Amino acid sequence: MSSSLPKIANSDQFVNRGEFASGKVSLAQLPRLADYLPEGFDVAQAELLTWSVRGIRDSLGRRALEIVVRGMVPVTCQRCLKMFLWPIDRQSTVLIAKTQEELIALDEASDLEVVLCDHGLDVQTLVEDELLLSLPFSPLHDICPDEGSSDN
Repeated sequence: MSSSLPKIANSDQFVNRGEFASGKVSLAQLPRLADYLPEGFDVAQAELLTWSVRGIRDSLGRRALEIVVRGMVPVTCQRCLKMFLWPIDRQSTVLIAKTQEELIALDEASDLEVVLCDHGLDVQTLVEDELLLSLPFSPLHDICPDEGSSDN
């Protein structure tokens, strides 16, 4: 397994050619996620997440990326404090701006997320951002394990 996710050196080329990159990533490769994982969780035991990034044009012809992240992430239930797996199935479109001015204009004109790409895009950051956005603020089991066994 590669130690890092790829970088997109030329976002214009990536979008104009409709290029596609995909792969799998371990939780250990996503350091910003560590604060959200259950205390003492061994990331080496976690399943790999799948990801993909595709260069596209949105319905208005603007440069964009379609980002998909899927898998299971361990979280701690805020009711019973036990770990469980949270399903991740996120697909989003992110607009690309080349300048700060373009970023501000796109952000004001669209509900989509906009990223500044004046040098290139780091796929690890894109994937990790989407993953963090898909985690619940306060994860809860539908029914906590200990609650399901009682007939009160």
